[in-house]
Amino acid sequence: MAVTTHNFETVSPTAQESTAALVALGAIDCGPWASLSYTIKVVTNDVDWVVYGANQSDYSDEQVVQAQATVAAAASGTYAVAQAPYRYYRVKIVDTAGGVHGTATVVGIAKA
Repeated sequence: MAVTTHNFETVSPTAQESTAALVALGAIDCGPWASLSYTIKVVTNDVDWVVYGANQSDYSDEQVVQAQATVAAAASGTYAVAQAPYRYYRVKIVDTAGGVHGTATVVGIAKA
């Protein structure tokens, strides 16, 4: 769920379980904003995450802006860009080890 105020927008979906395929979460529209930051916190079992940027709202032209990286259970990771070159961003998570699902939360903020 995205929340917009006068000078920033945040997204903080509920905890999501990873699967053997990439699962999208934390989508944010950076159109009116200049900078973007994501934080992922893994609750149970290691999770791999990837950050994507796109210019189409349906993400049909999405590009990897942060390569897939592992975040260990009980750890966190971050991604930030000061001048966001894409309009739309989202995070995808996937199992680090096949069949071992992890749970993660992602918080994103875009601001001027």
